Amino acid sequence: MDTPWGPLASLDPDNRDLAFQILQSDKHQLLEGLVVENTFDQLVLPLTKATPQRFVPLDVATVVAHSDADGRRFIFVWSQNPNAVTGLRRYLMALSRLGDVYLVTYSGTTFMAQHRPQGLKSSDIKPLHDLLRRLTGNSPSISEVDLIVRDRDRQMTAFWGYLNTTYPGRKLWDNVVLFRLLINHGIQPFFSAVWNLDRICLFDGKLWMLEVKHKFPFVSNQRLVFGLNDGELSLMNELQRVDVQTLHALIVKPVWSKDVGSMYLHSDLTMREHAAVIGLVMNRDRIDRLTSSRSGSSPRHTVLTGRGRLSYKTIPAVDFTVLGAFSDGSQKLSANLATLLEGGALPAVTDDLLRSYRVQTSTN
Repeated sequence: MDTPWGPLASLDPDNRDLAFQILQSDKHQLLEGLVVENTFDQLVLPLTKATPQRFVPLDVATVVAHSDADGRRFIFVWSQNPNAVTGLRRYLMALSRLGDVYLVTYSGTTFMAQHRPQGLKSSDIKPLHDLLRRLTGNSPSISEVDLIVRDRDRQMTAFWGYLNTTYPGRKLWDNVVLFRLLINHGIQPFFSAVWNLDRICLFDGKLWMLEVKHKFPFVSNQRLVFGLNDGELSLMNELQRVDVQTLHALIVKPVWSKDVGSMYLHSDLTMREHAAVIGLVMNRDRIDRLTSSRSGSSPRHTVLTGRGRLSYKTIPAVDFTVLGAFSDGSQKLSANLATLLEGGALPAVTDDLLRSYRVQTSTN
């Protein structure tokens, strides 16, 4: 598989400068999102340790792609050690009800893929690019991310200030860089649009997707709301249809500005105390109501490439429940997360609560 930095097999997984070059080809918000996602993983770690039979994270990464030619949906599930993933076959079986499912592995030199309808092996393992050329009839074409959404200072802060030390040794390459290479240069070049699904887990025997975002609210019709793009909502709808539930979790920015990154979570105690952690179970009724509501159009910085616009729905802030402040720590937040997943009662978010968390600056 070719990349802009040479054949995948030739890339040095120990070269941190190369890792940064690869990651900085994405928008800065994506790197900051990696910080938030790793932070959320740490918040739920007590659940994994305290109730390992009840809360089981699946060590997989999932990419959903649509073919413009025939409307088919292809789903790629990457696992570095599929034989060790509890619940993997069940997850693959669920996804098989949505489209053609392929299990992706990494050979050490390139990505390989195997068709897995109903979770079962049905074909030989093939190099991913050979398979995609045959499936789509396309040659790979890479879409470059616009410089307007690639703030180098914020990229450097997220990478050298957090990712570089949080993932020591080969973990940075194995857990972060390879997945970006898989999406950007393994799968995306064959399709007009792809989406990746956030953390997948089993909780009390049910499949869940934990969708984690770092956002701030805005005002619509005199109330605070959060945006959810139509593509993400459509995926939540499809997953709900095959019994994969979705928790939409947000770490709410204390400063309500797109110009503020995520590093305050690990460098500023005052800001951490003002970062609310909230959640919303996307059940059938909620998804249906959002789907039937009117869509808005978001600015270009929200688009992966920094070009064009995205359609989105608005969710009233009061629909969410409060898990706590980020500074409350992982024990309390993970316990409240379990309560939310099991259908228990937690305090509702209010506009006044979010405004009380907000930190005013000269620019917001």
